[in-house]
Amino acid sequence: MREVGVTRMERDEAVEIAFRFKATEQLLDPDDRSPLPTQELTEFAEEFIAGRLEGYNIKRIAGITVGLPRDSLSPEEAALLPETIRRHFSFRLRDLDDDIRVSRREGRISVLLAGINAAIAIVFVAFFSGSLDSLIIFLLGGLITILNWVTVWHTYEYFVYDYRSEMRKRRIYRKLAGIDIRVEGW
Repeated sequence: MREVGVTRMERDEAVEIAFRFKATEQLLDPDDRSPLPTQELTEFAEEFIAGRLEGYNIKRIAGITVGLPRDSLSPEEAALLPETIRRHFSFRLRDLDDDIRVSRREGRISVLLAGINAAIAIVFVAFFSGSLDSLIIFLLGGLITILNWVTVWHTYEYFVYDYRSEMRKRRIYRKLAGIDIRVEGW
């Protein structure tokens, strides 16, 4: 039941992506008894829709079409579905903004720790560079080297990979919070 059909249409440099869900339970969370448009999407639908948009230039995406089996939603519910999807991603965007705020704080701490470890390494080399024949000094130098490598790598990984990924996801959610959404039956 997890299978979702996806098609892509291009017109005048704009891309429209159509998702064809097999059932409303794939799209709308059946455990959320809230009425539309306050009902949440399933985690599967959220990740699937956002994941598909990740492969495209966000600026070129003009809209999405959500296909559901005919008669699975009343005409009133079908009219509320685009707002439900936009509302869901607006809500998740706020959650993501909180996560990014925490992540930025952790990034600053990582930079501080990397700086402290680098300073310790410089001080160690300055004071003990002539005493590396001692086993304890040699092992301590190796430990400091490993600590520096780990903190620098963690900081590098955060800024080069994690932060960029978080910001990309934020751009996708922002796009989905305001995108043109059409609903059609199949």
